[in-house]
Amino acid sequence: EMPSLFRLLIVVGSVTALRTVGDRMQPAERADLLLNIEEEATRLSRFVTNLLDMTRLESGGVNIRRSNADIGDLAAAAVGRARAVMERQDIALELPAVPAVAHVDPALIEQLVFNLLDNAHKYGGEGPIRARIEDRNGRIVLTVEDHGPGIPKEDLEKVFEKFYRLRDGDGRSAGTGLGLAICRAIAEAMGGSIRAESPAAMGKGARFVVELPGSVQGEKQ
Repeated sequence: EMPSLFRLLIVVGSVTALRTVGDRMQPAERADLLLNIEEEATRLSRFVTNLLDMTRLESGGVNIRRSNADIGDLAAAAVGRARAVMERQDIALELPAVPAVAHVDPALIEQLVFNLLDNAHKYGGEGPIRARIEDRNGRIVLTVEDHGPGIPKEDLEKVFEKFYRLRDGDGRSAGTGLGLAICRAIAEAMGGSIRAESPAAMGKGARFVVELPGSVQGEKQ
């Protein structure tokens, strides 16, 4: 993918600069260059990981281990991960009074929620992110909502396609175009669904709605 190739070139160029003229740089310049290398390498690592995950999901290579799991607990774990890497991002999680239990693979659902939070962080500007879990007549519904510019009506389905990327606030493509595709693959593998709605509230923002099958009688969490 072209943006990832550019990132690789940036890393290589930065490493070359450090090796050849690093001893003549000011400490602050070296620190900035090292930070740039770290950030771009992290993005490349995330892209490769997402690509491998997508490939395994599409090929049936993921060993799905279903159990009755509290979606609220999984969402809380994903929110904790997100807060650790998304500095100063306001993320709120609303849970039902009674645990919302679904028959899913817990690790995959936690990743789905994290991907949705990551997407909201990239495209939602500086506004808060709101996640909510509900039990609607035995179907567990997870929603993640941001207060960004929203998604054009013609893109509401396209955002789930591999490598399809919206533009961020300054016109650049954000992300790898795999996070939401992975969310859809996971939701469908669980016998559920995912859809995008926009605007979400007060004429702006985007809302992603995931519906999952309820718990299986006789199976413990």
